[in-house]
Amino acid sequence: MNKYAALLRQRDLKATRARVRMLELLDNAAKPMTAQEIHAKIADRKTDLATVYRSLNKFADAGLIARVQLGDAFVRFELVKRHHHHIVCNSCGKIFPIDLCNLAELSDEIARKTGFRNIEHQVVFRGECQDCAQRR
Repeated sequence: MNKYAALLRQRDLKATRARVRMLELLDNAAKPMTAQEIHAKIADRKTDLATVYRSLNKFADAGLIARVQLGDAFVRFELVKRHHHHIVCNSCGKIFPIDLCNLAELSDEIARKTGFRNIEHQVVFRGECQDCAQRR
C-alpha cells in the first residue's frame, strides 16, 4: 500500500489518486506550496482548484499538513514532519526552513498565566538571503 494512501486512511480520509498526489507533492517540496501551485502540478486534470482547497483543508484539520502564513496574501501548505519555522528573503522571496525553536518555555509560561492549553505558535523571520546580499 502507498504510504500516502495509508496516511489518509489512518485518518478516515478517502485515498483518491489526486489526494495521494497532493501529499506526495508536499512531501517532496523544498518549500511550502500554495493551493494554486499544487493544482498546477497535479497531472489529473479532472481535479479542479476548489477540490484541491477542500482536500488541503481536510488534511490540515486532520493534522497531516500545516497551514503556513508567511505574511503575504497566500496560505501555503506543507507536510507535517517536524516543528520548524521559516525565513523569507525580502528581496527575492525565497523561503528557507529554520530548524531552531526555543519557544517551548515561553509557551509553558503563557499557559500558566492565561490558562490556555495546547498552545501553538508560528514564527516567520524576514531578511535578505546570502545571494541577494552578494548582488549588492
